[in-house]
Amino acid sequence: MRQVEEQLRELVDEDGCYRAFNARVVATADPSTMLGVRVPRLRRLARQVARAPWRDDFLDELPHPWYEEYLVHAFVLNDGRDLGEAVRRLDALLPWVDNWCVCDALNPAAFHDARALGGDPACTLLPLARRWMASGHAYTRRFGVSVLMRDLLGPGYDPAQLRLALAADNGEYYVRMMIAWYLAEALVTHEPDVLAILADPATDPRLRRMAIRKGVESLRVPDATKDALRRLR
Repeated sequence: MRQVEEQLRELVDEDGCYRAFNARVVATADPSTMLGVRVPRLRRLARQVARAPWRDDFLDELPHPWYEEYLVHAFVLNDGRDLGEAVRRLDALLPWVDNWCVCDALNPAAFHDARALGGDPACTLLPLARRWMASGHAYTRRFGVSVLMRDLLGPGYDPAQLRLALAADNGEYYVRMMIAWYLAEALVTHEPDVLAILADPATDPRLRRMAIRKGVESLRVPDATKDALRRLR
C-alpha cells in the first residue's frame, strides 16, 4: 500500500547497515525486498496503521512487496481482539511468509484472551495448531508449533501435545528449530514429560540434539535440568 511504503521509506536507516544485517540474519528472505527499518520504528508505524481508516485495506493487500510491510502486517494483526478475524487473516497471510522473523512476530492478542477463547485455550487453539502444523508450507507449520509454545504450555497443556510437535517435523531446518525451541520452553514447567520424550529412542536424534542444545542455552532452564539434558546427548 502506497501510504505504508512511503512511511517506511522515511524510516529507513540511511547508512544501509541495518538492511545488510537483516539480509544476513533473515537468510531466507529476498534481500531485494528489504528496506532496512528497525523493529521499534515498525511497531510505531503499526500502531498508526491499526488506527487508520484504511487498516483493513492494508491487511487485505497480499502479497506485500516489502519485507517490512509483512512485519507491520503482523504487528497490526497481533493487536486485534477478534478471534475469528485473527484466524481468517492468519490463513490469508501465512502462505506468503518466507522467513522465521515474520513468522515469529505473529502472536495475536486474541489467542491470549480468555473471553475470546471461551475459557478453554486447548478447545479453541489446539485444533487450529494441528491444522497449521499439518501444512505443506514450512512457516505455516512453524507457526502452528509456536501456538503450542506460546499459548498451550499453561492452561490447556496436555503431554500429548509434545508428540504433536514431534509429528510436525518434516525435516526442514526452520520447522525443527521451532520444535526444539518449544521443547526447551516446555522444560521449564513440564520437565518430566520433556525429558521422557528426549530419552525415547524413537525421537529423531537430530531433533533431540537441537532440543538439548536449546535447553542448555536457555536462561530459564535450571542447572540440574541442564545436567540431565547433557546426559541424554
